[in-house]
Amino acid sequence: MFPKDSKSTSLNSEINFPINLLLVEDVPEDVELIVLSLANTDLQFTYDVAETAIIYQEKLQENTYDAVLADYRLPGFNGLQALEILQQSGQKIPFILVTGSLGEEAAVECIKAGITDYLLKDRLFRLPNILQRSLEEFALRRQQQKALLEQQKAEKALRESEKRFRSLIENAIDIILIVSSDGQFIYLSPSVKRILGYDPDSLKGQGFFDLIHPQDQQSIKAIFKRMKQKVNTSKPLGEFQIRTQNNTWVMLEAIAKNLENDSAVAGFVINCHDITERHQTAQQLRYDAYHDTLTDLANRWALLEQLQQAIDHNQRRRKDHFALLFLDLDRFKVINDSLGHLTGDKLLQDMAKRLQQCHREGDLLARFGGDEFVFLLRDIREPEEAVVVAQRIHKVLKAPFILNNREIFISASIGIAISADYYDSPEQMLRDADAAMYRAKEKGKACHEIFTPTMHLSALKELHLESDLRQAIQRQELVVYYQPIVCLKTQKIVGAEALVRWHPPGKSLIPPNDFIPLAEETGFIIEIDRWVLQYACQQLYQWQQDFKEFAPQFVSVNLSPKQFSDPYLKDKIVDIVATTGLGREYLKLEITETVFLKNSHDVLDILSQLQQLNIQICLDDFGTGYSSLSYLHQFPLNSLKIDRSFVRHLGETNKKDAIVRIVGRLAQELELELIAEGIEENYQIEALKNLGYQWGQGYHFSPPIDQQAFSLLLEKNKINV
Repeated sequence: MFPKDSKSTSLNSEINFPINLLLVEDVPEDVELIVLSLANTDLQFTYDVAETAIIYQEKLQENTYDAVLADYRLPGFNGLQALEILQQSGQKIPFILVTGSLGEEAAVECIKAGITDYLLKDRLFRLPNILQRSLEEFALRRQQQKALLEQQKAEKALRESEKRFRSLIENAIDIILIVSSDGQFIYLSPSVKRILGYDPDSLKGQGFFDLIHPQDQQSIKAIFKRMKQKVNTSKPLGEFQIRTQNNTWVMLEAIAKNLENDSAVAGFVINCHDITERHQTAQQLRYDAYHDTLTDLANRWALLEQLQQAIDHNQRRRKDHFALLFLDLDRFKVINDSLGHLTGDKLLQDMAKRLQQCHREGDLLARFGGDEFVFLLRDIREPEEAVVVAQRIHKVLKAPFILNNREIFISASIGIAISADYYDSPEQMLRDADAAMYRAKEKGKACHEIFTPTMHLSALKELHLESDLRQAIQRQELVVYYQPIVCLKTQKIVGAEALVRWHPPGKSLIPPNDFIPLAEETGFIIEIDRWVLQYACQQLYQWQQDFKEFAPQFVSVNLSPKQFSDPYLKDKIVDIVATTGLGREYLKLEITETVFLKNSHDVLDILSQLQQLNIQICLDDFGTGYSSLSYLHQFPLNSLKIDRSFVRHLGETNKKDAIVRIVGRLAQELELELIAEGIEENYQIEALKNLGYQWGQGYHFSPPIDQQAFSLLLEKNKINV
């Protein structure tokens, strides 16, 4: 998750990858979980482990780290002592507590002591985001401190220079003025022309205070009034603005001395120095510190500061509620990668302008980083007000963005967090809004979701499932089941569909619907598909040796659409089949219509090459999703498998029967084999035979079974011949 796309490039340049972490933890299993939660992301990192205080101190003396992740309860010391050791070491890096439990008093004590963040071990799924934000915040602070030091250094040098100048030439700084006790100009040095544009003689007899900006006049007059009471005293006038001849304003820094009793002067001598450029630089530095350079919106630092203020105010006044909207653009990475980062940056700038249309007075709109934006909605009475803003955002994003004479459509997923008593820090509320945003993404594009505590449990369950699935692949806990494909006329087995199942030791089978979607999302499906392909081909080859002509005529193996992003897919399939000894003509690859939705030209090329090698192609789940007749004549197919939803309703209405009948006729015209899945009743077999279907599968014949049970079916099939 480091970073999604163009996230805060200047900040990332402050972070060296891979980052080096120090884990202060004495339980090996917890170390493994922490490492696993980080390894499930794209984060590049190395790590050391310190189990005791002595080892911890030695590690800090010997090495430099980017962050410390520490348990609170440790052998002989605790998290607060670990923080103190880090502070004494001189390494100014994030310190994050990762603990099993932490009471409210201990949490408050830790925050006061200066920890960066903390989370409970049952919420490790949030650790990558927390670590990323902590690293970026420290990088931002280093940048700001560097800029502040440079500014202070410049100011110090300027002050020292001015001091030397004053010591050399008393009362001769840039502009020298002599003003009467009633504020009239008596003398103006020639530098007035250069700095203010006035001819010095033209201002004589006019009022000094009349040129000063109205907001500064009262303070300057008050200083003069006090100076009149004591002759030969000097006082700084501070900084004030004075009007130029062109009606612009110049910032001056001045010191005045009462020399009314000096016969040669008979007035107040004012030495003025033009600090306009320095003042503008300071203003720009302050502005830059709180604004995003790309979009000119408030940046993450400004958001964190104002969000903390909102939380503090809410704790004092429980009735004053606010909300946080966390936006992440849908498919922004695709646009960035395909059209280039310059176009992506222009889209972000236009997006910022579009989002400002939804900006309520008094609210804050910030760019959090990359393609993430945050609304801080102040003074809301009901959660529905935040939902209204989210709906307004969805509406304004429906119109296309015009970039390089191209229409770009993009939407946003929005997570909403409502202020609550248990929020003590901005990071907590941002974490929950972020979790709600990911739940919104799961629902599809242009969705929004309000955070609920159950989202933590769901994310934790998914994290554990992902970890377990990764280990299941390594430990070979996956097994292949086979469902017979039979001839509807003879009801003899003609083929077998290979289906993956997960069988943890000592537990019951985990159904595919519980882990296949996660495998698709994480990319594990690529490794799983190829393993199933090799295992199924080996098994069919073995059945051919054991049952000869009574063995299945083919084995069907499902391929995920993700496989087709690999340009070498054909070669890998051929190599796998070759290693098993199975003839290529006995393999049938089942694909779904979704493979045609992206890079259809590449998919067509791969499928054509496979078919030329005598590998059969079957279109699975036909009639659902994005069914298009164009697929049937454009793409090389050998068979169609009609979805079980049509078979299940056979005989209920003529309309539903007509769909099955039309598909049957269409397949006959295109000379495609027909397979019906989901057969459970005898009458369905008769109806399908009458409609021209040759093959079928379903629980009427057999559910998916392991290889031993399938071998028994083949034996029975052989005996009944």
